[in-house]
Amino acid sequence: MERPEFHRIRIGLERLRRSLSTIAGSWQRTDRNHAQKELGNILSRQHEIENDAENIEDMYLREYIYEQLDIAASARRSLAQDVKWDIQAGKRY
Repeated sequence: MERPEFHRIRIGLERLRRSLSTIAGSWQRTDRNHAQKELGNILSRQHEIENDAENIEDMYLREYIYEQLDIAASARRSLAQDVKWDIQAGKRY
């Protein structure tokens, strides 16, 4: 991942992790709709990284990237579900 051609993917994965961590720590104190939009942005970034990874010939590196994306996707889905439930619960009252 240190080679220049993989620099964009490495940075993208780091940003995904940082963004997910920030949202996880702050969504309950901020606007839920904003958190939901940010999670949508993360989904778009995940897709971009996945598209970049498809062009990697090294099978092991590609699998590593896919594993990291799976971890991020799982965390994003969980957060998105929590935010969605919270938004729906707020509309009932």
